[in-house]
Amino acid sequence: MQSIKKQAGSMLMSALFIAILMLGLGLALVNILSSSAHNNAVEYYGSRAFLAGQSGVEWALVEIFELNPNVDPEVANQDSVDACNTFDNSTPKALSYSDPYLLNCSAEIICNVEEDIPDSSVSTEFVNIFRISSSATCSISNCAQGDDCRKDFWQTQRSISVEAKTLN
Repeated sequence: MQSIKKQAGSMLMSALFIAILMLGLGLALVNILSSSAHNNAVEYYGSRAFLAGQSGVEWALVEIFELNPNVDPEVANQDSVDACNTFDNSTPKALSYSDPYLLNCSAEIICNVEEDIPDSSVSTEFVNIFRISSSATCSISNCAQGDDCRKDFWQTQRSISVEAKTLN
């Protein structure tokens, strides 16, 4: 009988220890799942920003290189240079997207050109090299930072750069 009295309450202590251990494991699991969900959201919005940046680069390439350029290569090259100079460092082009897949995304495109670079692989002996940079930003909402509509405002940004040269 003596030994049973000495063990009185040990089951309560064991149950309390197991409950605290299970609580700790549950909290750790919730933290891991929450972190995983946040990382998936950042990856999702990062992919959207990348696609918005890619779209900005493609827009710039279409602006610079016309589908049906002038027959004269020198005139076509000058048209490309003029188009590039319309959105250079001093006046970048800002694009906003209304497509539901790129909603709350924007891109800023800059084009710089280096003219008359020697290149013996083309008929004119010289090429123009265009450097196009697109910096895109996507946010989770159109709520400005500091407004009361969202307390967890954040955004992702991706930048893409492309070099292209004239072929004629």
